[in-house]
Amino acid sequence: MEDQHSRTQNRDSFQGLTLSMRDLVGIVFRRRRVIILSFAGLLAGALLAIKFLPPTYEAQMKILVERERVDPVVSTNANNSVADHGLTENEVTSEVELFQSRDSLQKAVEDCKLDQPDPHSFLGAVKSHVRSAFGIAPDKNGQTFKAILQLENDLHVNPMNNSNLIKITYDSHSPQVAVQVLKELGDIYLSKHSEVHRLPGISEFFKQQADQYQKDLTGAENQLEGFNKQTGVVSADFGKQFTLQKAADFDISIRQTQAAIAETKQRLRGLEEQEANGSARVTTQIRTSENSELMANLKSTLLNLELKRTELLQRYDPTYPLVQEVNTQIAQTTAAIADAGRSGIREETTDEDPTHALVTTEIAKAKADLMGLEARESAMTEALRTLQSKVLTLDHQSMIQQDLQRTVKSDEESFLLYQRKHEEARINDALDQRRIINAAIAEAAITPLTPVSLPLLTQLMLAVIVSGLSSVAIGFLCEYLDPSFRTPGEVQEYLDIPLLASFPKSGDQA
Repeated sequence: MEDQHSRTQNRDSFQGLTLSMRDLVGIVFRRRRVIILSFAGLLAGALLAIKFLPPTYEAQMKILVERERVDPVVSTNANNSVADHGLTENEVTSEVELFQSRDSLQKAVEDCKLDQPDPHSFLGAVKSHVRSAFGIAPDKNGQTFKAILQLENDLHVNPMNNSNLIKITYDSHSPQVAVQVLKELGDIYLSKHSEVHRLPGISEFFKQQADQYQKDLTGAENQLEGFNKQTGVVSADFGKQFTLQKAADFDISIRQTQAAIAETKQRLRGLEEQEANGSARVTTQIRTSENSELMANLKSTLLNLELKRTELLQRYDPTYPLVQEVNTQIAQTTAAIADAGRSGIREETTDEDPTHALVTTEIAKAKADLMGLEARESAMTEALRTLQSKVLTLDHQSMIQQDLQRTVKSDEESFLLYQRKHEEARINDALDQRRIINAAIAEAAITPLTPVSLPLLTQLMLAVIVSGLSSVAIGFLCEYLDPSFRTPGEVQEYLDIPLLASFPKSGDQA
C-alpha cells in the first residue's frame, strides 16, 4: 500500500517536472535495454507479419446511375411525369448508401459465406482446430455480425467527381472472393434499386382501380339510359334552352298582341264616336212645287161651304149661330188656301252616306279583330304558362341528367386513367424483370492478378520506423511507471528540502 502511494506521488512529481532535452536523453539511456529489446521484438514481429501474412487483393467495380426511365407515380393526376433535370449529388449519394446498406451486406455475407473461416488461411485453420479440440460450437449470429463489420471496413463505395459513376472497391486475401463479393453486391444492388424506386403491387393496384371504375362506369351509363327512357328526353339541357327560346318568342308575341288589342280598342272607340256624330243617309236633291190635290180639295170644300152658307141665309138670319159657324169655316178654308198657295210642296231626295257605311264596316271589322286578338292573347298566355311549367320540369331533369353525365364522364376518365397507368406499370414490371433500370454495371469486377501491398523496401522502412517509435514509447512508459528516484533534482523536488550530498551507484563520493 505504501509502495503504491509512493509510486503515485512519484508519478505526480514526475508530471510536475519540466523535462529538458538532457532529461529525455537520460531516459533513453537509462531504458536502453528495454528500448533495444522492444525494437528487436517489434521489428521481428513486423518482418514475420510481412513474410507470413497473406497478400491483399483489391477488386474494383463501377456503377452508372442515370435517369433514362421514369416510373409511373401513384397519383390521380393524368400528367405526373417527372422532369429530367439530371441527377443531383444527393441522389447519387442515396444510391451509394443504398449499395452499402446493412441488409445488402448481410445477404452478400451469407451468399459468399464470408462468415465462415477460410480453411486455406493460417488463422482460419488454427481457429477450426481449436474449436474442434475444445468442442466449441461456433456462434453463427456473432460470426455473421463480425463478417458484416469486416465487409463494411473492406468495402469502399465512393461517387466519382463530376460524373454519375460510383466506384466500388473491395479488399480481400483471395482474388476470387473479392470478385465474387463485388458481383454479388452488384446483383443485390440492382434488385434493390428496382424495388425501392418503385413500390411493389402498383400494377395490381392500378388494375383493381381500373376494374372498379369500369363497373362504376357501366352502372352510371345504365342509370343515364334508364333516366332518358323514363323522361323521353335525349338532352334536357338542349330542350330547356329550346323551350326558353319558344317561351321568349311567345312572350314577345303576347306583348305584340296586347299592343294590337289596345290599338284596336282605341280605333274602335274613335269609329263609334264618328258613327254617333254622323248620319246613315244624306240629302242629295231638294225640289219645291204647289200641292194641286190639296188646293183642289180646299177649293172644293170652300165651294161647298159657300153653297151651304147661301142655303142657310135663305132660311136664317146672318147672325144665326149656324150661319156664323159656316162663315168661320169659310174663313179658315180661305186662309188654308192662301197658305197652301204661299208654301207649296217641298221634295227632298236622300241617299246612303258612304263615309257612314265605311265607318260601320270598320267598326264591325275592328270588333271582329278585337275578338280574334283577345282569343289569341288568351291562347298564347295559356301556352306560355305551359312552356314555363315545361321549362321548370326540364330544368330539374337537366340537373339530374347533367349529374348523371358528369358521373359517367368522371368514371370514364378515371377508368381510362387507371387503365393507362396499369399498362405503364405492366411495362415497368417487364422492364424490371429484364433489368432495364436507371442503374447499370458500367465496369464489371475482374479478378485482380497482383496484390495491392506496398513494395518490400517501403514495408521494411515502415517496419523500422514503427518499431523504433513503439520501442521508445515503451521505454518512456517504463520510466513513467518506475516509482524510484533517478536524479537529485527529483529527490529535492519531492521532499522539498535542501539536498546536502548524493552518492553515485558505483560508490564514489558525489
